[in-house]
Amino acid sequence: MLCFLSLRLHRSLTRTQLSGVAGEIFRAFFADLITPEGPNTSTYPAATAQLHSFDLASSNQNVAIAPSDDDVWIFGYGSLVWKADFPYIDRRRGFVWGFKRRFYQHSIDHRGMPDKPGRVVTLLPGDPAEDRVYGVAYRIAAAQKDAVLNHLDYREKNGYERCSLEFHEYLSATNPIQVIMYVATQANDSYAGDVWQVPCIARQIFTSAGPSGPNRDYLFNLALAMEKLFPGAVDEHLTELVTCVRRHIEQDEPELLQRALQEEITNILCESVREAVREDEPLDHGETSRRLEALHQNCQKSGWREPLLDVQLRRQSLSTPS
Repeated sequence: MLCFLSLRLHRSLTRTQLSGVAGEIFRAFFADLITPEGPNTSTYPAATAQLHSFDLASSNQNVAIAPSDDDVWIFGYGSLVWKADFPYIDRRRGFVWGFKRRFYQHSIDHRGMPDKPGRVVTLLPGDPAEDRVYGVAYRIAAAQKDAVLNHLDYREKNGYERCSLEFHEYLSATNPIQVIMYVATQANDSYAGDVWQVPCIARQIFTSAGPSGPNRDYLFNLALAMEKLFPGAVDEHLTELVTCVRRHIEQDEPELLQRALQEEITNILCESVREAVREDEPLDHGETSRRLEALHQNCQKSGWREPLLDVQLRRQSLSTPS
């Protein structure tokens, strides 16, 4: 990148001319980051592996632990389906009656940030005889119960509360199991509801990321889990969101990211020129190259796309006549 800059960059260039140089830099060094073959393609090997082994290994314990009457069952219907980061001695696929799964909860600690929340699922009351939500129940050994519940209380601290209900095993006539599950009620501070419906929820997912990764990964992992574990089961809300977010990724993301990255590169070049003029010194191509390399490295990290996409979509909304 340094040799490239040395040939094309000098102090007399205007911002328009620097923007042209930025376009060349983008095409030479950044364009591959936003193509489907780039290093940041959304793939889910961990979730895929766990789902593939679902029927092969019902426990994640290294040493067999015998079940007891003091064990508890935890029902997961969101990220717990594919990301059970706690010890369990058994797991079963199944469903609970009388609820609807909806992306009506803000996430400010996992799939979003306080100033840019993502969207995750909670359950809404539904028809007790018609509505069912599919997920996975995990059996927690009595000796590990307190530690696991404390871990989940912290993991689900952003608005979720424990409740108890019956779980029915998928494609089985076994008796119902009493399970604990975490639900974010409408009374919690992070409850978002159906504000602006699926298109706006999809846009929020498309442009959000947090400490646990991009919001889209959460959505696609859940859809993948439902497809693999419950073939034929219908979740219209989930399906509509997946379709809408994928449309954003395929139709909007390449252009938005190209525009955003060219702006970032242009700003770096302009700042370098301003510094050289201000200090009346030659352009420091080495420092400019280091700044561009830092931008390139940042684009290797999880969640780098979403802030740029959000800014571009906001600008686009402001410039579009109402």
